[in-house]
Amino acid sequence: MMNEIDTIEMLRRMLDATTLRQEVLANNLANVDTPGFVRQDVRFREALSEAMESNSRIAADDLKPEIYHDELSPGRPDGNNVSMQREMGEMMQNEILYQFSTKLIASKFNGLIKAIKGGKA
Repeated sequence: MMNEIDTIEMLRRMLDATTLRQEVLANNLANVDTPGFVRQDVRFREALSEAMESNSRIAADDLKPEIYHDELSPGRPDGNNVSMQREMGEMMQNEILYQFSTKLIASKFNGLIKAIKGGKA
């Protein structure tokens, strides 16, 4: 079972991954009109789920977001496969995940502070 420090570390990694993903999605939008541009995305959520299920400290230490080229999304005749609507939707989902993670990590720190102070926050 994960302790509070392990949970905080996982949440920190989630914040790093969502920050990276926001940058990648913004880059996709910046290249929406670039011929031949292939959209990119970040793999992380699946690896996080696996690490949490395994309860392995090693898995958590090795958990890193991976940028990949999305070769499966349909492209236009110019070879670009970026959809502005998709990128905006993905950015909104990513922002919600980031906000959720920041609230969880704040809650974890508040719990630790409360425990250190003997139950008085």
